[in-house]
Amino acid sequence: MKLKKVIIAGMLAVMAVGITACSSDDKDNNEEETKAAVNVELTDIRDAVKEAYGEDYIPNMEYDNVFINETLGLSEEDYEKIVAEGPLVSFNIDTFIAVKAKEGKADTVEEKLNGYRDYLINDSMMYPVNAVKIQASKVIRHGDYVFFVCLGVIDTATEEKGDEEILKEAQEKNNIAVDVIDGFFE
Repeated sequence: MKLKKVIIAGMLAVMAVGITACSSDDKDNNEEETKAAVNVELTDIRDAVKEAYGEDYIPNMEYDNVFINETLGLSEEDYEKIVAEGPLVSFNIDTFIAVKAKEGKADTVEEKLNGYRDYLINDSMMYPVNAVKIQASKVIRHGDYVFFVCLGVIDTATEEKGDEEILKEAQEKNNIAVDVIDGFFE
């Protein structure tokens, strides 16, 4: 009887080790996947977005700390890294902003980028086409990474069709960036 208990206890111990080993492997794999997403370089994402748009990627001026702080409302206490680009000329509104928030600051960064978007939609003065196009802009969040995108050239033929078509086209063009960004976090 004692021998049976020892054998059963031994078998249970072997099974427990096997289950723990499998769980540990799964945990290690999940941690590696998480680390891969957490260590995404903002410039790699920007470069992939640029490549997706080709010549239609308009942002050609890097925003400085003054713009980032005063216009976006972001301080260096909010983020680890930031890539923020917009057009050199004021009649374009194409903008790409990528932020890796500091730990515990992603909600703040998302709120501030949504506030910036709301300001552009509701309170800023824009050319008529841009006033429609900005409505297609998006704030996207993946964990500690937060993005503001308003990208895509609207052709003259679409502009002549009116606001509904401009908005539809702007949404389709902007989704190119959204899809690229999402691809880095799948």
